Amino acid sequence: VIPGTLEYKFAKIQILDVPGVVEGAATGRGRGKEVLACAQSADLVIILLDVFSPQHFEVVKREIYETGLRLNQKSPHVRIGKKIRGGIDLGLTVKLTKINEETIKNILKEFRLENCSVVIREDITDDQLIDAIEGNKRYVPGLTVLNKIDMVDKEELERIKSIVNPDICISAEQKINTEDLKSLIFKKLEFMRVYCKEIGKKADMGVPLIMRKGNTLKDVCLKLHKDFISNFRFARIWGKSAKFQGMILRKLDQVLQDNDIVEIHLK
Repeated sequence: VIPGTLEYKFAKIQILDVPGVVEGAATGRGRGKEVLACAQSADLVIILLDVFSPQHFEVVKREIYETGLRLNQKSPHVRIGKKIRGGIDLGLTVKLTKINEETIKNILKEFRLENCSVVIREDITDDQLIDAIEGNKRYVPGLTVLNKIDMVDKEELERIKSIVNPDICISAEQKINTEDLKSLIFKKLEFMRVYCKEIGKKADMGVPLIMRKGNTLKDVCLKLHKDFISNFRFARIWGKSAKFQGMILRKLDQVLQDNDIVEIHLK
């Protein structure tokens, strides 16, 4: 594994370049378990494909799936509670089209869940039900990148794209679309920039805090200093999350947005 750092829009993103994944890697072939173990703690998985080997795509996807990673998926909305007795109670809030109730109960019994309460809130498949029962899967965003596009003609590229359906096509050698790839990584990681402002001064627009989508004022305070929470009085906000510029907020649960400016007042 070769580590590196991508610096983009003031974010420092650690990149781990792992050896190529071979068929059977998830079961240990070619030290595949060690290779795929790196992805278990990743915030984003990039599948980098050679334009001359589109057939490798399905192999890599399958090995990633077998190792317990679910790319570009959300954890299924299934709640399972064990009971002492009473059999299986099944509650559905949606119509199921990919699996029937009998199959659900059979799968539950295979996992020795013969007395349980199950609530399903989305149209799931049998694989998603098994994932919910096992509860050991990681749901991670992913990108499919097709490299070396400068080495094939336009017609051949379109044919390969129809097979792989990549998120972006690049040439690392010729630096074609590499800046767009950086932007896509930044976006897929759901990063956002929050600028700090001292009282009575202009905002420091040179070096933002790198936060994640959904972060709140509390998250900003924690990133700046642990004592900011206990000493917090109020904050003034400029940007998309404010109803009007310079709005005063006294609660820490305010969700921030990209390019917001925050001025924190302490006791």
